[in-house]
Amino acid sequence: MTEQRRGMIVVMNPLRWWRDADDLTRVLLYTRASMPPLVAVGPFVVLAAAGAEVEEIGTAPLIVLAGVILAVTLTALYVLDRQVMGRLLTRRDIGLWAGSCVLATVVLVVVPVGDARGPGLLTIGAFVIAPLGAFGARFYVPAGLVVALAIALRSSVRDQPATVASLVVQMLCLFLALAWAVQASLWLVGVVRRLADADRTRAELAVAEERLRFSRDLHDIVGRDLSAIAVTSDLVAELARRGRPEAAERAEEVRTIAQESLRQVRAAVRGYRAIDLRIELEGSAALLRSAGVTSRVTAQVGELSDDVRTAAAWVVREGVTNVVRHAAATRCRIDVRDEGGRVRVRMENDGARGPIGSGSGLAGLAERLRPLGGSLSFEQQDDVFVLCADLPATVTVEEVHA
Repeated sequence: MTEQRRGMIVVMNPLRWWRDADDLTRVLLYTRASMPPLVAVGPFVVLAAAGAEVEEIGTAPLIVLAGVILAVTLTALYVLDRQVMGRLLTRRDIGLWAGSCVLATVVLVVVPVGDARGPGLLTIGAFVIAPLGAFGARFYVPAGLVVALAIALRSSVRDQPATVASLVVQMLCLFLALAWAVQASLWLVGVVRRLADADRTRAELAVAEERLRFSRDLHDIVGRDLSAIAVTSDLVAELARRGRPEAAERAEEVRTIAQESLRQVRAAVRGYRAIDLRIELEGSAALLRSAGVTSRVTAQVGELSDDVRTAAAWVVREGVTNVVRHAAATRCRIDVRDEGGRVRVRMENDGARGPIGSGSGLAGLAERLRPLGGSLSFEQQDDVFVLCADLPATVTVEEVHA
């Protein structure tokens, strides 16, 4: 799904978007949405203090004050948002952050803003310290102490050491609390992001491990037999050139080896293909979750033959593979039901990109269902793709191979 369509879903149906979003997306949204109200507290206090002295301060200084406070607030929000999204701060970002704070400090010191200067410097100090929470206590604790001491020495009580010390402690506690809150929020986002990455990596490793196991089994079976066939074939050719009657016996031996190898390969493939429907549904839900897709899986089936359960499991596996590899899906619904002696598998997902169904996966799946008396159909409407399979609930071995 494109970012434009995601934005349309958020605007048109926010409840649906929230229901379909994964845990990481929800945590990011919550964290990003909680930043603006917290950051807006400082400018509100500053403008409230300045508003009480509008006549004394004057219109022009008040406009300048509002401008610099708004600029430093937006800059702080920008820096915090980049940190929440896990993006590295560039030199331009750091320069913008530091430059806006320095400029706002100079303006507040120079422009006569009355009693609004104290809250203004305190707000700027908070915007300097809070984003440092992303870098750890070794950065924001010394910076908070320096900023608190600088603001206290600019206050009207700078000639009273005890009052200055008390003011420094109060401001330092405020700065450290803000920086720690940012640090804790970023830590939570980082934990959720690592869990999402771990789920995705676990699913990829499971697929890679299964491929490795199957390739190893094939190598053990086919490699040995092919070597024997190659050596025996060379012997047959040499005996045939010499007109020896043993050539026919050796040729029979080659055929026997080839037939036995084919039997072992079929047995290995049969064991590889014999997948359990319940395990496949659970694994598919885990794979979709690790890929950031919200899934709803329901299964209402009774006693099914092994062939039907395996075929239904393959429908689920192929469908989920298409969702993960060929769609930008945010939700997927899997429904398996036994209705009047027929097993119906229905999968629906959004985020379909381009025409689907021209590849070999669905064609091979349809061929797998046909000997069982089943059928496969699919349709796509806009970005919604629906895959349906219909199978008889009971199939005998004779019917399967007919």
